[in-house]
Amino acid sequence: MRPLLSLSLCLLTINLLAAGKELEGERAAATSVCPTPEEARAKMSVPEGYEVRCFAHEPMVQNPVAMTWDHRGRLWIVEAYEYPEGTPLPEDQRPFGGEAKDDKYHTMPKLGDKIPRDRVIILEDTNNDGEADKRTVFVEGLNLASAIICGDGGIYVGQQPHLLHFRDDDGDDKPDAWRVILTGFGREDTHELVNSFTWGPDGWLYMTHGVFTNSKVRRPGQPEKEGFKFDAGIGRARPTSREKEGAWEFEVFADGTSNPWGCDYDAAGNFFVSACVIDHFFHMAPGGIYVRQGGAPENPYSYELLPSIVKHKHFRAAYAGIQIYQGGRYPADTHGHAFIGNIHDNAIHEEVLTPVGATFKCEPRRDFLRANNGWFRPVSTQTGPDGFLWIMDWCDKYPCYQNAKANPEGVDRERGRIWRVVTTNSKSNATRDHTDLNLKKLAPPDLVKSLEHPNNWMQRMARRMLFERNRSESAGSLLQKLLAKLPSPSTSNDASLLLKSYGMLTEPLVSRLAASPDSQHRIIAARQSSSEDITTPLVLAQDPDPLVRLTLMAKLRLESTRFLTKPGVANFKTPSSISTIWMKTVKASKDADSVLAFMIWQVFEPELATNGQHALDRLLEVAPSTQPLSHILSHKAMRRLCDASGALLNDGLVKGQENGVIKPTKNVSATLTKWRTHSNADIRKHGQTLAVLWGDDAAVKEMIVTLHDTSKPEKERIAILQSLRKVKTDSVKEGIKPLLTPQTSTSLAVAAIRAAADLGGDDFIAPLLTVAQASGLQSGPQSRGLLYNAAIEALSTRAPWTQAMLTAIAEGKVSPTGFPAPVRRALATSKDKAIRDQAFKVLGAWKDSSDDVKSLIAQKKQAALTGEPDLANGKLLFTGTCMVCHEFHGGGQKVGPDLIGSGRSNLDAILANVIDPNQIIGNGYENFTVSTKDGRTLAGRVVEDTPSHVKLLGAGGAAQIVPRDQVATITNTKQSLMPMGFGNLPDTAFRDLIWYVLAPPEEGPLTKEKKDLLIKGVEDTAPAKPKGPSSRAIDWESVSLWNPEWKVSAPDFERTPVKLAEYYGRKNVLLMHPFPDKKTPASFERKLKVEAGKTKLTATVAADDRGDWVVKAVVNGQVVKEMPVDHEKPRWKSVEVDLAKFAGQEVTLRLEAHANGWSMEFAYWAGIALE
Repeated sequence: MRPLLSLSLCLLTINLLAAGKELEGERAAATSVCPTPEEARAKMSVPEGYEVRCFAHEPMVQNPVAMTWDHRGRLWIVEAYEYPEGTPLPEDQRPFGGEAKDDKYHTMPKLGDKIPRDRVIILEDTNNDGEADKRTVFVEGLNLASAIICGDGGIYVGQQPHLLHFRDDDGDDKPDAWRVILTGFGREDTHELVNSFTWGPDGWLYMTHGVFTNSKVRRPGQPEKEGFKFDAGIGRARPTSREKEGAWEFEVFADGTSNPWGCDYDAAGNFFVSACVIDHFFHMAPGGIYVRQGGAPENPYSYELLPSIVKHKHFRAAYAGIQIYQGGRYPADTHGHAFIGNIHDNAIHEEVLTPVGATFKCEPRRDFLRANNGWFRPVSTQTGPDGFLWIMDWCDKYPCYQNAKANPEGVDRERGRIWRVVTTNSKSNATRDHTDLNLKKLAPPDLVKSLEHPNNWMQRMARRMLFERNRSESAGSLLQKLLAKLPSPSTSNDASLLLKSYGMLTEPLVSRLAASPDSQHRIIAARQSSSEDITTPLVLAQDPDPLVRLTLMAKLRLESTRFLTKPGVANFKTPSSISTIWMKTVKASKDADSVLAFMIWQVFEPELATNGQHALDRLLEVAPSTQPLSHILSHKAMRRLCDASGALLNDGLVKGQENGVIKPTKNVSATLTKWRTHSNADIRKHGQTLAVLWGDDAAVKEMIVTLHDTSKPEKERIAILQSLRKVKTDSVKEGIKPLLTPQTSTSLAVAAIRAAADLGGDDFIAPLLTVAQASGLQSGPQSRGLLYNAAIEALSTRAPWTQAMLTAIAEGKVSPTGFPAPVRRALATSKDKAIRDQAFKVLGAWKDSSDDVKSLIAQKKQAALTGEPDLANGKLLFTGTCMVCHEFHGGGQKVGPDLIGSGRSNLDAILANVIDPNQIIGNGYENFTVSTKDGRTLAGRVVEDTPSHVKLLGAGGAAQIVPRDQVATITNTKQSLMPMGFGNLPDTAFRDLIWYVLAPPEEGPLTKEKKDLLIKGVEDTAPAKPKGPSSRAIDWESVSLWNPEWKVSAPDFERTPVKLAEYYGRKNVLLMHPFPDKKTPASFERKLKVEAGKTKLTATVAADDRGDWVVKAVVNGQVVKEMPVDHEKPRWKSVEVDLAKFAGQEVTLRLEAHANGWSMEFAYWAGIALE
């Protein structure tokens, strides 16, 4: 339930403690005694002109995890006592958590003595003096409740697996009925549950959700397969009618990020979230698909993930709560600023939002509140009825969910505080304008007037009152008059959306908004426009503000497919209108930034999938005049068509050829000639490249001449090499040879070497050996090492080349010093015995792991602890080794995981992972080898594996794309991309490197205190098997990351499920157990399309020394394989399932672990693969 700090698949991992242990390092608990509320307030620092006041504190409020206000200005709070493990009570004692069979209202159940402890309370300031003086318990018996908002005569509560509504018919602050609105919300990680309910300006209920909790949101009684996948981002829900028991609908509004805990929107309705671990702040455009901490979006056809809007970082990475301030009480220079809580930093940060193109940039302004108190944990920050910011303080010594998981009993369950940050010039301490405030009693004219209130809390509450009253003719007429005046953007937004819901928003009103000089008004017009009347949309399609065009494209996406983020096909009511608006937008957006280009593609993609030829004709029509936007669209169009058909396409564009040349089946020479002679330089270059790829000899010769023109920019010459390497002709080979010299610049030479490796031919052996010889013996700049590595890697891809290279090394012509470890490993494991033997003779023995890794780790730990590290030298070593594969503080490559995130918290963890990288290999970072039909062998991690091609990413970020029809074999080496050998560094160099990774100067000085914490780290205590119930909370995030493609279902049973470093010779093993009812199996589940070439499912399994179990493979509910698993030799059993009869079909696969007599039924899994 706490915003996620970190557990990413990265080289530097975090070890968990055994039960009852306190975590150290960045997750360390507060060491001070919790200050009293008054002491805590005195410690706080805020900017001049502000002060902090306490509205409520323990015992009046405890464990507050979510808050909201009602129409009377009373504060409603969820108190979460069951976090983090949930109640141990059986299902029949969980009154609101059972299976939802319908969405009807039910009478409130009679609660027994034993019920879950979470509850909802109401805090009231009856005399309006600024302090709560009345506490009312509204509902009890909740379990892991995580979100709340008032509405429709009661409250909506998020309590997995349901979205609940409790109705109070008589206003006595006790619920009279309850029902399940939606179900299917997951709880795999209890710190990433559905959270942060917010009524949007459109009447939808918005919410955020974490990446490692898997939800399939649906109506009660609806099949799970029909639910919406929701595992990161913003979702929204609304009733399909205003009937008392009307059904609700749900959709994912924007996909991605990590564990967002809080969302809010600005005056024009633009949404923002705060996130954890990864970048902390995102503008979430409707339909946007954003970078995420783990997993993959449901829609595979966006072909890119949008970034955050920050370039800065604060202290650590746990953020919660966000408010775009529009309260009208603070100075004007804070209006529209974002205020976010930082749990680790015990602070509230103020950030400035500035429009940039079709999105925003977020920059730090100041620490708005610094608690100077390690117990301050801000989980929610919201504008209150008084126009000031209210902060909900969980108040706990623990900063992270990992602490709570490691020691649940250590979670503080007695404290909680609600703070208000007021201005010092406020004469009154009142929490609302009137003591008897009650917006429900206001007549329509007063509610409409409240839409112009300077405090957006009043605006939003009045808007909700008007929404809940359904259509009101009197209110509608007043809203029309109000909107015609073009009031402030927030008021205009509210008025237009209310009129839309009433069916009273007219085209003249929308046109008036569209003609406003204020772009925020025009954004609102775009949101309310329709393709059924294209007059206004055609004007907005050419708007100078990219945010207006972005909003228009999001609206068209929704009109065309009914889904913002979910894959869908075009469902046009008026396809010609949508096409016309889209074309006009493209023509006005040739220089669109990535966000606008993304949304333009999202509108185009469904039509491309539905009517490819028509869509391509439209794209070709605008392509010449809309570069570079049309270049982006063309690239994605090629990928989409390849994904859709897998067949040869009858035409293609440059970007689409990167995955292998696909020549058109019709004569396009006339078109190519037109493009090659076009007045636009980019179009000429585009035509020239296509002509080369499609075999025009004259074009090839012209491009070779340009390649050798030293007056051309090096970037352009490298791009030419990328095209020529796909044209395997003698003239191209001869054209590349002159660049294979040590005198060529490093970047260009490396590109030429890789092109030669693609082209093949024994004529390249001599020049490649010359490069290897010269660069290997040279002691010049570090970049020359890149040249040596590139030459060695190329020479190792073909057997004759490899033999020549090894001979040259044996004869002393090429130096073996600095020989790349990945290449050495590939030679040692080659299928060619002659090469293995020659490599052994020339390069010596190769061992993937030390005979005594523990001894080596102990030795290197002692080296790291002896003497002071030279961090400057460590950085040089890091740049020359680790940055070849890893990103770190603005540099490096994306071959391995980004090392910026959490995971560098102690010395022991980094020693284990650097010295023995194969101990635990993150999914997606295994080293694969690909053999091609023309004799090459390539190595790297697979980043794309499609029916048309395989793409590998190797050391240095070198991408190798092999067309599928050229692939002979693909082999998973079961080894990490990171080579062995770092433990062989001299002690001094090793110490410098390790301490630079642990504490780089970019993150502040290496003080004695920081060094002591990093040395102490986390005790790696192996848990003994307990007797009886589990005494340690399960790390569900780690379990889910064992193989993210498969969803894990298993009970918390005697410390399982859990990842083990090793079991009987196999590393990275997952241990699980069937459910205690003795009937329900533990399982893995995955949905996928069975490819014709991958029809064998293989699982490697084992049993406990004292027991056995049964594995079953189930396809679409049918058992297709059943096999007992015992502890007899061989210890590890292979389960093979033939899926040939399902080839080409979308299926649901399950691998189940069943009990067999109920005696030590522990199931060990070493791997699952489709081959």
